[in-house]
Amino acid sequence: MGYKWGSLNPKLKDDIMKRINPIYLKEIKIGVRTKKAAIILLLYNGFLALFGLFFFYLTFDAGSRYTGRIDYSEILSLYLVIVAVEFGLVLFTVPGLTSPTISGEREKQTLDILLTTSLSPRQIIIGKLASSISVMILLAISSLPILALVFSIGGITMLDFAEFLVLIIVTAVFIGSIGIFFSTLYKRTTPATVSSYGAILVLVVGTFMVLWALMVVKELNLINQVVDEEIYYHIDIGNWALLLLINPGVTCYSMLIDQVGTGYELGRFIGKFGTVPDFVINNWFIISIGVQLIISGIMILWSAWLLDPLRGKPKSKAKH
Repeated sequence: MGYKWGSLNPKLKDDIMKRINPIYLKEIKIGVRTKKAAIILLLYNGFLALFGLFFFYLTFDAGSRYTGRIDYSEILSLYLVIVAVEFGLVLFTVPGLTSPTISGEREKQTLDILLTTSLSPRQIIIGKLASSISVMILLAISSLPILALVFSIGGITMLDFAEFLVLIIVTAVFIGSIGIFFSTLYKRTTPATVSSYGAILVLVVGTFMVLWALMVVKELNLINQVVDEEIYYHIDIGNWALLLLINPGVTCYSMLIDQVGTGYELGRFIGKFGTVPDFVINNWFIISIGVQLIISGIMILWSAWLLDPLRGKPKSKAKH
């Protein structure tokens, strides 16, 4: 039999509650204990469930009726679509959830009160970030039973599910840390939100544009050096292709290719821009996750520094 929260020792319960970030605890209680949160979970998973059942119908019933055959490999497309939907939801929703966290407190004139508490700026930033992305993580976890539909056919393992959760959590933290940085940098919510979505656009699209520009410059240099127009030359910008490690879209693509592809697609895709070490290609998902977590840590510490009202001021020495 499991232990109920109410049956725990009061002292142990108090110790557990003290270890939880107070900002996170407050925001979660306000956000989760509402009808809106329950309705969002119901509608989101209801839509995914209906989509999954309809996909099964098209594959098995309608497919066998009109084509006379069943292609079981098409079931993996259901997994790909649901992962893409949830990943896109994180990209487009998290900036809107995190960008008003600090700037909204300024606009409500409650930030000064928050800063007078015993919480450090870093604790405030982490608490706001954790509470903002918790809804997205909850949606991802609640959708696992629907993703488990592919277990009826095979091809996806529990390790793949674990990688999916890691992708969603790390992407939410990465995007959320950017959103909360701009929320701390600007005093108003509107410029913070615009800057957050602009930064995501730069990460997803801008990285490709930078690589494309570098390839154009190198191609122009090669054209000036090569006299014979019939000579074939391959544009290779080398390690500049590693810039895609910070692109969340490429991280998601590398995970899906590793799970349902042959594994060579990622190498061919990155090879269109430049030649990178095979070790990086073979471990792209892990390396990109690590790079994004490092950047997230930097953004969180930077945000805490910006939030600190005593930054740049000499600390007074305690008198004995």
